[in-house]
Amino acid sequence: MKLPVLDPIQRESVAEQVARRILDLVVARHLRPGDQLPPERDLAESLGVSRPSVREAIKGLAILGVVRSRQGGGHVVSALDAEALLGPIRFFVSLEPSNIRALYDARSLIESDVARRAAVNMSDVALDGLEAILDGQAGTLTDPTAFRASDYAFHEAIWEGCGNPYLQRIGESLNVLGLEVRKRASETPGVLERSLRDHRELLAALRAGDPEAAARAAAAHMRNVYRSTVGEEDE
Repeated sequence: MKLPVLDPIQRESVAEQVARRILDLVVARHLRPGDQLPPERDLAESLGVSRPSVREAIKGLAILGVVRSRQGGGHVVSALDAEALLGPIRFFVSLEPSNIRALYDARSLIESDVARRAAVNMSDVALDGLEAILDGQAGTLTDPTAFRASDYAFHEAIWEGCGNPYLQRIGESLNVLGLEVRKRASETPGVLERSLRDHRELLAALRAGDPEAAARAAAAHMRNVYRSTVGEEDE
């Protein structure tokens, strides 16, 4: 009898098993953001492994953004937000132009649908908040760092306004992945002015309660962001 081709059994190192056990504790909410990990000695004793294996596991989790070093010693569970968890992937995105194209293709799809839903779901109070963000944003055109913070607040309000927490999380994550390459593009003259105009057009569509106009405005904004980002990368 001829057996089908089987995948080889993968062996995990002890450190990988320790890291997986700690991740299980985080997923089960036995460890929460801000909680301090037990000392290495205690972890090693409770898991029946060596302290070097625990140390290696914690280093790996720190690279992934799951834990961070605490001033004065020890490690704590990170905030587990997109900024921390997606940091390692940013490096991957910044390496190849094709990765940047794929990222903004995904952002265009997500941001369009988020805007479409936000046009229906956002209240007048929320829209007034968006307008206040843009009023402040107009004063940051000569300060790319301040503009990026305002830009994030603007999109965050729309992600929240779409009424779907999963789309909100995806939108936030894709935005974080693009931050590194976008930082350089935001220094280019005219880029921030173009983004502010895009934001105002998107707000107008949201104010009108027009889902399709909002989706088109969001997609056009992503196209402009992509073009300015790639243009900066090609220089």
